[in-house]
Amino acid sequence: MMDVATAAFAGQEIDKAVGIIAKMVGKLKAHPDLAAQKLDQALDEVAKTLTVVDGAVSEFLSLAIDEGALNNTLGRSSKLLLDIESGSLQTAVERGRGHCHIIGNIYQAHLDKWFAKVLSNDEYHAIRDVFMRLSEADDDLFAKFETVAAELTFEAQQVLDFVVNRDHAGARNRVLENLSALRSVRKTIAQSMQALYALKVEFIDIAGAGVVKA
Repeated sequence: MMDVATAAFAGQEIDKAVGIIAKMVGKLKAHPDLAAQKLDQALDEVAKTLTVVDGAVSEFLSLAIDEGALNNTLGRSSKLLLDIESGSLQTAVERGRGHCHIIGNIYQAHLDKWFAKVLSNDEYHAIRDVFMRLSEADDDLFAKFETVAAELTFEAQQVLDFVVNRDHAGARNRVLENLSALRSVRKTIAQSMQALYALKVEFIDIAGAGVVKA
């Protein structure tokens, strides 16, 4: 059975970061700036890895739910399992980790001056810490999602072995053994994504107000 505690921790940390940014929205709305468009892009960088992991987990779980999905060694299930087993998910998560430096670049080039001008000293340092954390998340937060990808890769190998041996019940049971853990991962990701997209809407509005102001 998969151990997904690390992913849950990473999701909670992202939620904390988003929560701190959200607390500043009122002041930032009162002083709109086109830099809000860049903050929207920074949030997208966080969302990319979450989306990739959630999609792979969802497809993996669907193999135990869709009628007969694991009964055909040449069907969609085998292709999906082969894709995951080959390390494609790990590669995608690694690519997401590589985008973290973009967050730091966006912050330094476009956001830092805006925040320093608008926020109190304590607020400025709090939000700066958030972006420093996110810009260095390659070996921290997103690395934890890579652990999930590695464990899912292993599980796909095991399920594929059952499929190849035509043990369809064994394949389905192996997927279902991870149902509770992977549902927890998906719930964590969904909560983080909801918070991220709510912030995106706010900053799209701020960017639009910044255009009018300019």
